[in-house]
Amino acid sequence: MNTLMPNSPKKRPDFSTAKYLSMATYMAVIIVAGTLGGRWLDQHFHLTKFPLFTLLLSLLSVFSAMWYFIRDFMKK
Repeated sequence: MNTLMPNSPKKRPDFSTAKYLSMATYMAVIIVAGTLGGRWLDQHFHLTKFPLFTLLLSLLSVFSAMWYFIRDFMKK
């Protein structure tokens, strides 16, 4: 017979919607900032045929956003 006592605390999982929404926002900001920075560098150095900085910085920003997510997720 599994009944909860009236004064016993209920155990809830430690999932916070706001935490994960803020992590998703940080990830989006990191990726967008890296991509826009790469586009700006390509325009600054007149790289129109092959957008080198856009590719490099967008990939780097995706990996850094994933690293941020994994590091923050593994804290608990």
